[in-house]
Amino acid sequence: MELNSIHSFFHQAYMPHGHCYLWQPHLLWTNVISDLLIATAYFSIPIAIMIFAKKRPDVGRHWLFLLFSSFILLCGITHLIGIYTVWHGAYGIHAISKLLTAVVSMITAVYLFRLIPSAVAIPTPSQFFGVRDKLSKLTTEQKQLKLMLIEHKTTEFMLNSLPVSILLLDKSDRIIKCNPQLLNELGYDDANLMLGTKLSDHIQLEDPFCSLPSVLKHARHNKSQSVEQLCQAITRGGVTLPMEMRLINTVFDGQEFTLAVFNNLSSYRKLKQQLDASHQRIERAINATEDGVWEWDITNDHVIYSPTLMKMIGKEHLKNPTYLDWYEHIHPDYREKVEAAIRIHFETQEKLQIEYLGRNKDGVFAWFLAVGNSQFDSDGNACIMSGALRYIQDSKQLESQIVEKTNILNCLFDGANQAIWLLKVEADDDFTFLQYNQAACERTNVRSQDIINKRLSQLSGSVFPANIIERIGKNYAMCCETKRPMEYVETLPFHDEERWYQTTLYPMLDKKGKVEKIVGTAIDITARKLAEQELEHNKIFLEQIINSAVCGLYLYDLKQKRNIRINQRYTDLLGYNISDLKNSTITDLVHPDDKPSMLIHLEEVIDEKAQKLIPIEYRIKHKNGSWIWCSAVDTIIARDEHNEPSIVLGTFVDITEKAQLLLKLKASNENLEHFAFLASHDLQEPLRKITAFTDSLSIRLAEHIKHDENAQFEMSRLIEASSRMRTMIQDLLKLSRLQSQKIKRVPTTLKSIVGDTKEQMSYSLEEYDVEINIDTPNQTLEVDPSLFMQVFQNLFANSLKFKTPGTVPTIHISSENRDNRIMIYYEDNGIGIKEPYWQSVFEPFKRLDNGNKYSGSGIGLAMCKEIIKLHGGEISCKSSEKRGTTFMISLPKNRD
Repeated sequence: MELNSIHSFFHQAYMPHGHCYLWQPHLLWTNVISDLLIATAYFSIPIAIMIFAKKRPDVGRHWLFLLFSSFILLCGITHLIGIYTVWHGAYGIHAISKLLTAVVSMITAVYLFRLIPSAVAIPTPSQFFGVRDKLSKLTTEQKQLKLMLIEHKTTEFMLNSLPVSILLLDKSDRIIKCNPQLLNELGYDDANLMLGTKLSDHIQLEDPFCSLPSVLKHARHNKSQSVEQLCQAITRGGVTLPMEMRLINTVFDGQEFTLAVFNNLSSYRKLKQQLDASHQRIERAINATEDGVWEWDITNDHVIYSPTLMKMIGKEHLKNPTYLDWYEHIHPDYREKVEAAIRIHFETQEKLQIEYLGRNKDGVFAWFLAVGNSQFDSDGNACIMSGALRYIQDSKQLESQIVEKTNILNCLFDGANQAIWLLKVEADDDFTFLQYNQAACERTNVRSQDIINKRLSQLSGSVFPANIIERIGKNYAMCCETKRPMEYVETLPFHDEERWYQTTLYPMLDKKGKVEKIVGTAIDITARKLAEQELEHNKIFLEQIINSAVCGLYLYDLKQKRNIRINQRYTDLLGYNISDLKNSTITDLVHPDDKPSMLIHLEEVIDEKAQKLIPIEYRIKHKNGSWIWCSAVDTIIARDEHNEPSIVLGTFVDITEKAQLLLKLKASNENLEHFAFLASHDLQEPLRKITAFTDSLSIRLAEHIKHDENAQFEMSRLIEASSRMRTMIQDLLKLSRLQSQKIKRVPTTLKSIVGDTKEQMSYSLEEYDVEINIDTPNQTLEVDPSLFMQVFQNLFANSLKFKTPGTVPTIHISSENRDNRIMIYYEDNGIGIKEPYWQSVFEPFKRLDNGNKYSGSGIGLAMCKEIIKLHGGEISCKSSEKRGTTFMISLPKNRD
């Protein structure tokens, strides 16, 4: 280290100051701590000076504060460096800090000496407080004067700004002061024009019984009270204004003055007129509206109801209605609800609106709507409540109907068997699904959340195949283009099979006529399509059956009077095709002899209501000119809108050969009947001779053969055989006559026929003491009475002949109506008929296998069958051996 150089000045190789203390701790730390405390104090003093300067801005930022702060701060730094030199020999840095401290100290000392004269001139505290008191007193007086001036100006401003006119009168009632409001109202632009004039020059009292001097005099004598009068103020132009005048007598500075205050009533009276007119309009509006208006003074419990409201609740006759009059019209079930609504209104101060059931003017409970609001005081208590009452029964019913219809529509939408959806047409020609009902989800096998609020383009590939989306989109676009409903049939895949749908699109137009939405519906017509295919197949099959049928078939239109359809068999039988018959009626081809019966037949077919098949046989002309016998049945198969017959269905078969055979058979039967009659008739003569000679021989030989039993037996057998033969011939003649006899039907009763039969057979019936019961004696019959008596004669005879030994014969007759037939039941308690003979007993000459025990020819039941057959009926029997027999006769109710 080079001594006496700059480097040596800042070098720290010098011996630390601690060596001077011999590093004795007590000596070293005493100096170090002392220097540290002194530095801390020096650093805090500048901070205190700066705080004082900031809080006393009147003193300002004097240079003395800055110099003192710098000097003390450098002193503190010097002590800190002194602590540093205890351990380090940095005496050059220590010397610089002392040098800076010395320079600042000298500057501060010089500046302080220069400030001594100014410091000596500073007053003492006593001097300062004396001057301050004087200044304070002067300031207070000045403030009071200013306040008085301000108050005067304020008062004058207030008087001039008041919307009332003010005059100041002296003792002689002359005007000495007036405010601008009065000048403005009376049309004066200069106050001097009014000053010095009398009040009577400008005022006229409205009360004709009072004078202005007397009123002024009265005001002077009542100094503690004001005097008020209505008057007319005269403007500069001579126009009068309605005024309210108030006179107040007062004394100021020992002088007596009268203050006149005027309130212009022009606007008030105009407002009153407007208010009266408005009140009348409100009254008319309240009385004209269908709503009832009310007001409730809650504090005084007083109510006001409009006449309409009183009429609505059926109490228009009340003169002083109360709150209870309205409350009592409320249905008991709704009173608590209404009270709760009013209570909540008072608590929340929100508008009251409540629907309830109440009695209307007819005394019937109906729906009302009460609306109201209240005025509240500062404590939140309701003072006055007002509102309106509306009769909403009709709207409530309409609302109920709307809700019901909405529910129905929702049910139809959600529960419909057909798919329904709603589309929104987007600006980019895409479509968004807004609604998609359950049926649509089921038909397309998707979930609603997968399709609702999704665009059609978003469904391509993910929900539906791309080709189907493209096809659907074209249909939607066409609907938007045509702006008309469109209907089409389409196929969509469903569970790996094709389903047929009949789809309809309904466009919804906005105000500009542009399609904004589309409603779509789709009906699954797969079953119908399959049915149509099946129907077409069945149609072809039916055509084949009809054309292959053995009978001819035709459809005859009664309106057009021509055949509209024939089958192939018709052509095969008659030679005609449908074009050959287009100008022919149903009777044109009928044989002339058969036309009358054909016309009667058509009338029966047309009049038949039960679509019964009505048969007929007639001759019809073949295309080759020959006549063909036909057996046909016709019926009505279609009717028009008036339920009149329109289409006749007819079928027929060719019975030409059968008819020819029947004619031959009829001729043969007639010959046989004639032969039987002649034979029976011719047999009677020799039979009578045989019978006569037999009887004669029996008498003459009686003595000779009385001891010969064989001869007696043979003679009795001969007589019996001849008698039986005579009976058989008589019965054969009866049967022969019966087959050729024409019946004569007349209305009668079952009781009448049975009664006549009993009368004819009374001897035989009484002999056996027969008991006959009829359950339905009044059963009506349309039969030939004489022939039907023969039926019951034969039945009675059989019951007597085949009675159970030792038992009284009992016969029970009953009947019942069954559809278009009458059933007659004949029951006896005879020996009965074995089941094998139930059918054969009705054959001629057929007798039961009982030897010769019972006499008879076997013709009786055959005659019964023939008579009943002539009446269009049938007879049958059922029986149990030894338990009696039941004969069942079935007759048509109407003639065939």
